[in-house]
Amino acid sequence: MTRALARAALALYPPAWRARYGDEVLAFVDDSGGGLGAIASIALQAPPMWICPPVHLHDADARMRASISTVLAAWSFLTGLALSFVMFTQQQGFAPPDHPVVGWSYVVFDVTLAASVLVTLTGSLPLWLTMLRQAGRERRRRDLACLLLPAVVPAAYLGAGLATLSLVHHPEASGPWWFIGFTIAGFAAAAVSAGGPILAMIRMRPHGRAVRLAVRTSGAAAASITAAALASGIAATGLCLWSPGFPAYGDGPALGGYLLALIAAAAVASVSAARGRLYASRRRSSR
Repeated sequence: MTRALARAALALYPPAWRARYGDEVLAFVDDSGGGLGAIASIALQAPPMWICPPVHLHDADARMRASISTVLAAWSFLTGLALSFVMFTQQQGFAPPDHPVVGWSYVVFDVTLAASVLVTLTGSLPLWLTMLRQAGRERRRRDLACLLLPAVVPAAYLGAGLATLSLVHHPEASGPWWFIGFTIAGFAAAAVSAGGPILAMIRMRPHGRAVRLAVRTSGAAAASITAAALASGIAATGLCLWSPGFPAYGDGPALGGYLLALIAAAAVASVSAARGRLYASRRRSSR
């Protein structure tokens, strides 16, 4: 059981790291008799290996692919948070009239979120089409299925949501569980949609102009989604401070958790995008 858990923890690391250090880590776990604490420590050290991959384990293309994967995962999480923010605030049509900061934050949020989606599609679509053609040409059915997830999963989620709303005309009257269920399902759909192309990219190892374009645009995507996250955080804080009588926005712990999640995901996206551009520039200068 301990060895199986150790293998599961190692699965969280980049493939190049596992290939170089995986056997050593398993041997260490076997020799030391490490328990759940040691395995938890192994798992907790996996995210930094994606955010800041060791230079000696990756070539320039592999480092750029790792950067793209990390930015895509963080961007998907931030987009899920942004959609939750829209449902909690803007769809309620509530903004304190005496505090225009909230209203302006809504405007900045809408513009930067739309820009982030547009930039992400522009930068990632050529890479996605390149991998899609390669998977079809080489008959890589598993990778083809992974690449189709970003198109299939959101459509299925929206279809299920519309079907549910047609059956339950007023889900808000049935308590918060409908909304919580839709939110959890939305984050799960975002994770699957992002995870499919990431897994296909790990297996197929694309390179060339499409990868460099995705790396260059990932910086703009990370910057715009970070601006949207900042605007949503300002609006949420304003609603919490300036509308204490409105119960939907008076939950301080919930606001704190939301802000921490925003800061963490935005930091991961920004750092990974910056590193990706650094790898791309080094690759260009070395050619």
